[in-house]
Amino acid sequence: MIKDIKNTIKQSAIYGLSRIGIRAASFVLIPIYTSLFNTDAIANINLLESFWQYIFTFILFGAEAAIINFCAKESDVSKRKKLLFNFFSILFLNSILFIAIAKLLSVDLSALVLNETGFGNVISYCFLISVFEALLIIPLTIARLNERPALYTLIVLCNLVLNISLQIYFIFFLKYNFEYVFLAKFIAPAFTLLICVPYLMQNLKINFDTAALREIVRYSLPLMIAMVLSLLLNSVDRFILVDFVTKQQVAIYTIAYSIGSVTNAFILSPYTLAMNVIFWKKIEDENFKRFMTKSSTYLFFSMIFSGLIISFFMQYVIKIFVRNPELWYASNIIPIILFANSFVALFLFPTLDFYYKKKTNTILLIIILSLIVSVVLNLIFIKYFGIYAASIITVLSYLFMFLTGLFFSRNIRLTKYEPNKLILLSVLYIVFVYSSFWMNIQNLYLDIFIKVFLIFLYLFLLYLFGFFEKIEIIKVKEISNKYLKTKFSIT
Repeated sequence: MIKDIKNTIKQSAIYGLSRIGIRAASFVLIPIYTSLFNTDAIANINLLESFWQYIFTFILFGAEAAIINFCAKESDVSKRKKLLFNFFSILFLNSILFIAIAKLLSVDLSALVLNETGFGNVISYCFLISVFEALLIIPLTIARLNERPALYTLIVLCNLVLNISLQIYFIFFLKYNFEYVFLAKFIAPAFTLLICVPYLMQNLKINFDTAALREIVRYSLPLMIAMVLSLLLNSVDRFILVDFVTKQQVAIYTIAYSIGSVTNAFILSPYTLAMNVIFWKKIEDENFKRFMTKSSTYLFFSMIFSGLIISFFMQYVIKIFVRNPELWYASNIIPIILFANSFVALFLFPTLDFYYKKKTNTILLIIILSLIVSVVLNLIFIKYFGIYAASIITVLSYLFMFLTGLFFSRNIRLTKYEPNKLILLSVLYIVFVYSSFWMNIQNLYLDIFIKVFLIFLYLFLLYLFGFFEKIEIIKVKEISNKYLKTKFSIT
C-alpha cells in the first residue's frame, strides 16, 4: 500500500511539473501586473482569464479525459492512432467554428464579459488562446499514453517559458497595456503546437471512423458540458460581483481566488493527472479499494494542511507578490477559498466512479445542481455581504457537490471514505486558521513563532485523535531517521 501511494506521488510529481510551472508563472507575474496596472485592469485580466477558460473547455470537448478512457487500455498501436486522429478531428473542427464566432461576436462579447466596449481585440486573443491550448492537449496526452514524461514536460516548459518571456517583454519592457498579456498567451501555444507537428504525425493515422466518432461524442458531450458548468460554478460569483460591488472589490476577490487556488495547481491538478491513469491500471488489484480509501484521505489532508500553512503566513507573503496595497485585503478571503478547494479534491473520487461506469451524464447533473445552489445563494447574499458572501458560498457549493456525488455514486462506490478523519481535518482547520486571525499579534517574530508552534500542534492533535495509522507513523519515523538523522524507535 505504501509503495502504491509513493508511486502515485511520484507520477503526480512528474506530470505535475507542468501545472506547477504554470501556477509558478502566475505568481511571478502577479507582482508585475499589480505594479503596472490599476485595479480595473487587474479585474479585467482575471475576468478574461475566466472567459477564455470557458472557450477552451468548449473546444476541448472533454478530450483529455476521453482519450485516456478510450486509449489507455488499447494495446493495438494502429487502432490507438486511428482513435487519436478522430479526437484531433473533433478538436480541429471545433477550433474553426470558434474562430468564426470570434470574428462575428468579439465586440458584443467585450460588453458582456467586461461591461464595457472597446476590447474586441483582446476577446479575439482569448479565442485564439483557447484554440491552440486545446489542440496542444493532443500531443501532451499522447506523451502521457506513451509514458514519456520527459517529452510531456519539455512541451509544457516550451509553452510556459515562451509565454512568460513574451508577457514580460510586452508589458514590462515595452510598457504595452494589459491586452498584450493575452497576445503573449496566444503566441506561445501556437508556436509550441507547430514544434509538435512531427510528433503528431507519428502518432495519428488518418481514419474517419463514424462509429468511433459517435461513441466519442456520446461520452464527451455531457463531460464537456459538465466541465463548462464546473468553470461557471468556479467563476459565476465573480460575474455576479461585477453588478453589486466596485471593480476594486472584484479585483480583491479575483486575486484571493487566484492565490487560494495554489493548492489546486500544486497538489490537486498533478494528482489528478496521475490518478486518471493509475486508477485504470490498479482497478483489478486486490488492494485497490484500500488504495482509494487512503488516497482520498491523504489528498484531503494535503490540501487542508497546505492551506493551513498558506493561511498562517499569507498576510506577509501577499505584500511580496501583490504590489498594490489596495489588494492586500485579499489575505482575509484566501483561507476560505483554500478550504473550499479541499472539497473539490474530494469530488475527484466519485467522479472516478462515474468514469468507470461511463456515467458522465451523472457528473453533468451534479454540476448543474451545484451551480443552481451557487447562483441562487450568490444572488441572495452578495448584495448584502459582498465578497465574504461569495467566498462562503463557494465552500457550501463545493461541499454540496461532493455530498451529491456521494449520493449518486452510492451503488457503484469504489472508494470507502474515512468521514471521521475528514471532519477532524476540517474542524481543526477552521479553529486554527481563525484563532490565528483573532490573535492579531503585532510583533513579527512572535507571530511567526506562534504560528510555527500551531502547525506542530495541529499535527500533534491529529496524532492524538488517531488520524495516523501505526504503519504510517513507522514510515515517517524511518524517513526521519534516514534523512534527518533522528533516532526514533521503529516499533
